[in-house]
Amino acid sequence: MIDSEETEKLSPPVKKHQELELKIENLAFGGKGIAHVDDYIIFIPKDAVPGQVVKALVTKATSNYGEARVLGVIKRGYNEIKPLCPYFGNCGGCKHQNLQYQEQLKQLYNQVKELYHLLGGFKETVVNFPVSSDKIFHYRNKMEFAFSNRRWIIDGLDEEKPKGFALGLRASGNYWKAIDIDDCIIAPEESGILLSSVRNFALRNKISAYDQKRHKGFLRHLVIRKGQNTEQLMVNIVTNSDSPELLMPLADELSKELPNLTSFVNTVNRGVSGTTTGEKTNLLYGKRYIEEKLGELTFKISPASFFQTNTLMAEKLYEVVKDFSELEKDEVVWDLYCGTGTIALYLASYVKKVIGFEIVPEAIRDANENAELNRIENVRFIKGNLDKLFRKEPEILKELPSPDLIIIDPPRSGMHPKLVSDIIEIHPPKIVYVSCNPATQVRDLKLIADRGNYIIDSVQPVDIFPHTPHIEVVAKLVLRF
Repeated sequence: MIDSEETEKLSPPVKKHQELELKIENLAFGGKGIAHVDDYIIFIPKDAVPGQVVKALVTKATSNYGEARVLGVIKRGYNEIKPLCPYFGNCGGCKHQNLQYQEQLKQLYNQVKELYHLLGGFKETVVNFPVSSDKIFHYRNKMEFAFSNRRWIIDGLDEEKPKGFALGLRASGNYWKAIDIDDCIIAPEESGILLSSVRNFALRNKISAYDQKRHKGFLRHLVIRKGQNTEQLMVNIVTNSDSPELLMPLADELSKELPNLTSFVNTVNRGVSGTTTGEKTNLLYGKRYIEEKLGELTFKISPASFFQTNTLMAEKLYEVVKDFSELEKDEVVWDLYCGTGTIALYLASYVKKVIGFEIVPEAIRDANENAELNRIENVRFIKGNLDKLFRKEPEILKELPSPDLIIIDPPRSGMHPKLVSDIIEIHPPKIVYVSCNPATQVRDLKLIADRGNYIIDSVQPVDIFPHTPHIEVVAKLVLRF
């Protein structure tokens, strides 16, 4: 039986629907604002700026934490600025555009440091300040815009536009509607021209936008890819049916309007998922791919290829990986989750051999093509599921040369525990772990460090996506001898 004193301790000091005045202290990992009532923590999921004093409405109150929604700002934040984007707050994208860039980096730094020191228990580990982006606008080399027959209406901004057609970005928290936008300041520079031309073409020719609820309508996505170092441009219109003839006049228009248009394709996706890949891709103009330069290397990028979304910062990221790797000419490197082989190929000239592992066959194909394109012969790419590859096919371990270094670049979910055990069993002298999710990275590193007798030597965050809560983190581990 719980006595009254214990009940008092379990009861939160705030109630749902209560209005409060809160001071936002910092941003948690993921971008939520942090405030306190006494020792009770309250998270503000949206529109939070450190230093702000806000009037807020409590939307959730558990015994451990609360959540609140901002009703109004009483006092501006320390480094708060006016966002350049007119869609800020409606679009689910650049959540930190109202923060000075140095403050964004500071918040990301504190979040990564807290994850390592508190969650991971790596109290002695030095986390370096993030590598900053030289370009904080128009930095993306790929952007996916959505068509919708339901337009998200922003008061006073686009009330005169047709309600049954939108081309832009999903509204924050609403998958069915899209904001009809004129430009995006983090997308390739040609986005404004393309959004306008494609929208006008569709409306002029009465081509329907996709209905995400009923799965009807022709136009699903406009995908733009650009080589930041080559200026080559790819336009991919994703449609719900295979009728490329409807888009041929648009291909002709855009080829005249954009001299750097290298590829115009039409991907057909009849499925219910909102993916931009599909069962078939029609070539309507130019080539089926564009090329991009990364350092001294050239990469072919097809419509479905994975490639780091910020080329300029990918170069900085891979330089950190190279520096952490401390490579020698006689060394063997294993690259786990190698994707299209960008890291493997980037490091190949510095070592004896690089072996990449990847589950996606199309990525393996692209990796081999890029190796051939760059005349790199000391790489090998192996298709397999890393969650079970080394256990299911143990002969691979006998056949391959032992690694002096293992590079890990997993998805956001991190590594499967079985792979962690496999890496510990292989016990390479060096490990470099690249992650887009430092929370799962810290979880995995704790297992490796505790069970595998490794120490974390260096941690370097890299800001690949300015104005967002996302951060790439590179960690170097060395084996205790």
